[in-house]
Amino acid sequence: MAERKQITLLYQYNDNWIGGTYYILNIIRALKVLDDVKKPQLNIIFNDEKSIDSIKNLNYPYINFVFFNLKYTILERILNRLGIEILGREIIKKKIKVDRIKNLYPINMSINTNNIDGFYFWIPDFQEWYLPNFFSNREIKTRKASQSYLVKKNYPVIFSSKNALDDFNKFYPNNTNQKEILRFVSVVEDSFSNIDISVLKKKFDIDQNYFIVPNQFWKHKNHAIIIEAAKVLKENKSEFLIVFTGKEFDHRNPDYTNDIKRRIAQYGLDDIFRFLGFIDRNEQLQLMKNSIAIVQPSLFEGWSTVVEDTKALNHVILLSDIPLHREQIKDNCIFFDATNEVDLADKLLYAMNNNFANTIFDVKNEQLHFAEKIISIF
Repeated sequence: MAERKQITLLYQYNDNWIGGTYYILNIIRALKVLDDVKKPQLNIIFNDEKSIDSIKNLNYPYINFVFFNLKYTILERILNRLGIEILGREIIKKKIKVDRIKNLYPINMSINTNNIDGFYFWIPDFQEWYLPNFFSNREIKTRKASQSYLVKKNYPVIFSSKNALDDFNKFYPNNTNQKEILRFVSVVEDSFSNIDISVLKKKFDIDQNYFIVPNQFWKHKNHAIIIEAAKVLKENKSEFLIVFTGKEFDHRNPDYTNDIKRRIAQYGLDDIFRFLGFIDRNEQLQLMKNSIAIVQPSLFEGWSTVVEDTKALNHVILLSDIPLHREQIKDNCIFFDATNEVDLADKLLYAMNNNFANTIFDVKNEQLHFAEKIISIF
């Protein structure tokens, strides 16, 4: 019998970027759909004991766990910052304490590669090139230095979309890196449907039909356009609720959430908005499934988890008309101008009055394709 393929996944839990956590979980869920003989041995490099319960609960049959924390001391952070400023790379790298590691993904610049056989970097998107006002100068410099270094070293890279791959080739036209596109798929299990939606709505004070915006409160997620559109609809006497879920903090813009709430109060719209914060994943999915529609107003995305969740739930979505979204979804969706509140208000009103779902997403086939693509890359 052939030796089982090994893949090592870096799972460094960070609830400030929950999309990264869901990304790894979706990889594992997708690999479960493979025939047993194709299932790889998974080695999970983790940094938080509590966080791996989510992985253990998936009951993947071939899995090992290795503790490893990438956290730096203050001195190490200073030295690495100087390294990026002067050399274009970090000086201190952390070594995972395992004799040999096979097929590590996603690796980053902080990891020593001396004991690693096969790895890929992951670049979800190039938002910092398009929306630099949402980043600090230091963060932009760090990202671009890392990109330049991996081009110089000719490291292999995985992109979440053709859109991101095209950007990479545009910004680094002479690169010769090995490049792959891995469009992730949300794998949603049926356990969320066991939650009584009437109980859930009562818990969160949702007493009428509602739209849901399941994004973390980062400025580029563009919650502001929702408020402006709600103001237009409120003036037209439309009745509806808008539910926000997601952690209410943006480290780049700490006042962002409070600014949003102040604007809602200023417009007298407190009665139509519900801020639920970071809630249980199954509760979020059940609320999404029972909404009028999911709304994704983001100004920029790498490959949207919200859109993939929508497809997995076989639901409908209103989303910003950006190139990535056009690549990601074509059915059961309505695009709107992310800078035009009247356009969004018109689309929200249309969704309230019409059923625009007409396609059943072939979720199982997408999951299988995703899993097979992972296997083929490694």
